[in-house]
Amino acid sequence: MAYIALYRKYRPQTFSDIVGQESITKILKKQIESGKISHAYIFSGTRGTGKTSAAKVFARAINCLNPKDGEPCNECEICKSILEGNTTDVVEMDAASNNSVENIRQIRQEVIYATVDVKYRVYIIDEAHMLTTSAFNALLKTLEEPPENVIFILATTEKHKIPVTILSRCLRFDFDRLSEQVISNRLKYICNSEGIKYEDKACDYIAKLADGALRDGISILDRCISEMSDILTLNEVKKLVGTIDDEILDELVNDIYSLNVSDVISKIDVLITKGKDLRQLVSNLNEKFLAKLISTNDDVQKSRTINIIDRLSKLDSQLKSSIKPEILLKSTIVEICNVDNKSSNSYDNVNKSSNVDFSDIDILKQKIENLEHEIIKLKSVNTKIDNVNKLENKNNDNIDRKKISDKNEELRKNIPKIQIENMSEFENSDDFKKFILKKGNIKIYSSIASANIYLKNNILVIITSNSFAYNLLNTTENIKVIKENFKEKFNEVVEVKIILNEGKNNQKLKIEELFEQNNVNYTSID
Repeated sequence: MAYIALYRKYRPQTFSDIVGQESITKILKKQIESGKISHAYIFSGTRGTGKTSAAKVFARAINCLNPKDGEPCNECEICKSILEGNTTDVVEMDAASNNSVENIRQIRQEVIYATVDVKYRVYIIDEAHMLTTSAFNALLKTLEEPPENVIFILATTEKHKIPVTILSRCLRFDFDRLSEQVISNRLKYICNSEGIKYEDKACDYIAKLADGALRDGISILDRCISEMSDILTLNEVKKLVGTIDDEILDELVNDIYSLNVSDVISKIDVLITKGKDLRQLVSNLNEKFLAKLISTNDDVQKSRTINIIDRLSKLDSQLKSSIKPEILLKSTIVEICNVDNKSSNSYDNVNKSSNVDFSDIDILKQKIENLEHEIIKLKSVNTKIDNVNKLENKNNDNIDRKKISDKNEELRKNIPKIQIENMSEFENSDDFKKFILKKGNIKIYSSIASANIYLKNNILVIITSNSFAYNLLNTTENIKVIKENFKEKFNEVVEVKIILNEGKNNQKLKIEELFEQNNVNYTSID
């Protein structure tokens, strides 16, 4: 006889076998005993919680010839026929692959006929949320006024995708996620039934991996049993399922807190090489960060940890559909650490006590403020020029055009300019960038890390090709910080000019063109 998977072998045959859903099975049994059966049900909940199993038990119980306390006997001719799938009056349909309006129209044509050998014709529609809008519309009338001998059971993991018009016509039951203790007890029962020796910790650990889904837990147990030696131990389970060591997870957590991006990426590469599951890695990291959040009393650390947990939670769902999960994971780690890939290695010596703000909202607010500042500055000059031009148009015959032109030129000269002669690249720029980082100015460092810095005659020119970095740096507050850091590092007072290199056709501009576009006078560039 062919081997039967454990989750199929131990599929619940009665309501009593369905663990963790006692409140639901109690109501269903009472309905069967009293004969007050609804015409349509919705069983919703996460995977592996017993929705389809409950639907099949319910279909047998309402048709059983010898029911007892609302339970099917599983011995009569009807029960055996349904169990063996030999009856045409209990139909199980997978809506994931049969979701068209034609499939529902076929059901509408069938329900008008009398049943062959059972009292009720039962349609179990699994993954019901996958039905198309047209299919739901076709089903709506049948659900509203079905024949007396027809019952619909819609099972779904995403109840929110079911139209309200359908929900309002069904009796709804929400299946709970199963606790680790419930799953562990069921796994131990299966091991005892199969004559398998085991450690309690092994079953407890598998129950934890199951994540609330009994079917997943039984499948993991099935795999471990097939590869175990004499006894199922905790260490053997960890080895078989590819669990990531706590020591590595702790190192990853510390590296992320310390912004050691290069070390994090290296460790992830090692885990990928060993074939570790990336979603499991993200889940384990989230558990570690949650434990840190609960144990810490530092407000800054709490804020950082909350943002990290939020981002990793989003990453978990994104990894499901990602074509390149390794790239997505690494890019997210870089994002969490708020550091550009090119300059990630410079974070090794970061001050862990720095007040680092990872809030996307704060970054957006800063960007808006910078843009508003630039707009106001430009409007101020342009408004004055426009006023002079309006005056020229109004008194065209009485005003000397040359005077108007001179006034315009004078206003334009008021735009700040810096005299730069024999400009050369600042040879200590890397040391200056690292010094900014050590002072805890993370945002400024991130913006200046890939920029070019020039210095001559106490004039410091910072050129960046990143518009966001330009907007962040080119504020009065941040220019002041740059000046103060430069003075503290080199004991020299400098003027600071920030320039955006937007480029032409994605090519960098020549330095002369760049200075000219940004109102910087020059004679030659070294």
